[in-house]
Amino acid sequence: MKTLFTFLLLVFATKIHAQDKLNLFHIVDSHTKLPIPSVSVSIIRARLAINTEKDGIFSIPGDLSAMRDTIIFAAQNYRVFKFPIRELEGQDSIQLVRVALLAPPKQSISKLDTLLNDFDSSDIEHYAGINERATSFEWLQLAQRFDSPKIGGVLKNVSIYRLVFNLNSEGQMDYAGMEYTKFRVRIYGLDSLTRGPGRDLCSKVIEAKSNGRRRIKINLTDLNIIIPDPEFFVAVEWVRDFHNMGYVRLNNADGLTTDRMINYRPAIGISPVKRNNLNIWGMNFKRAWLPYTYFSPDFTDLAIKAEVSK
Repeated sequence: MKTLFTFLLLVFATKIHAQDKLNLFHIVDSHTKLPIPSVSVSIIRARLAINTEKDGIFSIPGDLSAMRDTIIFAAQNYRVFKFPIRELEGQDSIQLVRVALLAPPKQSISKLDTLLNDFDSSDIEHYAGINERATSFEWLQLAQRFDSPKIGGVLKNVSIYRLVFNLNSEGQMDYAGMEYTKFRVRIYGLDSLTRGPGRDLCSKVIEAKSNGRRRIKINLTDLNIIIPDPEFFVAVEWVRDFHNMGYVRLNNADGLTTDRMINYRPAIGISPVKRNNLNIWGMNFKRAWLPYTYFSPDFTDLAIKAEVSK
């Protein structure tokens, strides 16, 4: 918890000119009153985001009543909590309300499996999650869209390809060391209005960790994730905490100087296969899903494969 406090103090002192007062909050389940670990906290105008530790504690330094920004608390299986920061004045806890997962459709029994979004992993040359030209990477999640081979099929596993080497303080790859990373995998149905990610299809928190593997394969067979729509999404959710943090150097507008910026692992590969449509969506700090166009029109897909029974 101490490392998280130190990090938050440094960030907020720079962004909102923090004073000596430290406002401490416990993020808990509204029913059990137990801490909720790894809550995503984003502050919109300040363009900041962080994940809490296992104790669910979050701190903001300064005079809350004078702050003119909006804060969002979000955790898997809970309703998103969004309101002006100044309304936190005088509070010491944030209570999130758990939501019930809708019952899945009837499973379509089959012994045949289909591998979706196949590509040659040796051809991956580009990665999302490091930086975007002269700006830092400001997306909470990136999602890959898949066409389901059959409604009612079961998602058996996903393979996610990422940058395996460390980045040094200059943002260059350090081939002498392997990159530690942890992240969460989210599975979404289709939003019929936006055509982007919709509701969660899995209530279990899926956390992936790796110290040296380029491909992270996650077996989902025991979770019985049934695909209810013609399309579904597999998303990487960045865990923006102290242990998953690094730095990169970004060029300033003058083209002569650089700034050292905070960066969070992992960097997710971009598929070398170009398809007819853009299939990558990103969640911004407002928690809105938008088409992720940074690599367009040359590349259309994340380096994520999915295997579904049909």
